[in-house]
Amino acid sequence: MNTNELNSTLEKYYKLVDKIVLTRQDPITGLLPASTAITAHGDYTDAWVRDNVYSILCVWGLALSYKKYKPDNAKNAFAFKKCCKAYERAFVFNDETS
Repeated sequence: MNTNELNSTLEKYYKLVDKIVLTRQDPITGLLPASTAITAHGDYTDAWVRDNVYSILCVWGLALSYKKYKPDNAKNAFAFKKCCKAYERAFVFNDETS
């Protein structure tokens, strides 16, 4: 993969992760909300730990990609890591208070 393809791929994933995951992350708790979908297949309004973990893993993976392939763009990598840390703290805190 050449540099231009790599840059465009990283930017595409950045936009997707920002739109789908990061805009929905709660600024206070750091957790991701439950779905609002109630379909014929069931009620999906409960937030599951599994869903939060899988969702935040894409953010962490993109942070690692930025760190490895675009070290000059440390701002994005730092922002992604910050979101991951907020989630981790919220998850541990909520687990301890249960």
